[in-house]
Formats: sequence, C-alpha cells, structure tokens
Amino acid sequence: MTFYRQDSFSQSFVGGNIPLSRADRQPCPVCGHPTGDCIGESKKPEHIAGFNQIESMKLNQTVLVEEDIWEEIMLTPFTKTKILVYPKGRHIPLAEAEKLGLI
Repeated sequence: MTFYRQDSFSQSFVGGNIPLSRADRQPCPVCGHPTGDCIGESKKPEHIAGFNQIESMKLNQTVLVEEDIWEEIMLTPFTKTKILVYPKGRHIPLAEAEKLGLI
C-alpha cells in the first residue's frame, strides 16, 4: 500500500471537483518501509503506536473480529455442538480479545 499526502498546492482535480491524490513515496508509518510500498520485504511492526499503552484507554479499546469465532460445547457425552460466539465484523473489548488469544 502506498501512502498518499494531500497538499493544497499540488492537488489536481478530475472532472472539476474530484480531488486526485498522487503517491509521494514517504516512509510507511506502520512498518517503516522507506518508500511506503509495504510489499512484505520489511519486518512486521513490533507494536502499534498507542495500542495497549494507556491504562485509562484499555476499557475503551476494541478489536475487530476478522473471522467467525465458534465455541464447541458438549450437549451429552456423545454429542457436541458449535455456537457462534462472535460473528465476523463485530468489535469486541480488548480484554475479551486477549482471553480468546486474538492479540
């Protein structure tokens, strides 16, 4: 993913009023790739700035569930079933994500 910068002086427009962004090859703010291309050659980030850093924010932070999370329970000694605990796309509290091993 190439990162873009919007400057009022270098901004071009398409169709009169639709702004057109141009890549400016700045370093990626996440992985630090020097040109912002993030093609996987760089090492993954060791931490995300601000994530799980401020104690007072831990109650407000959420994590996006990227896949359905199922829980398997026993109905009888010979029968198991799966229950959908969190569907894909739902935001869950940080503490619950840690408990489920998502982070």
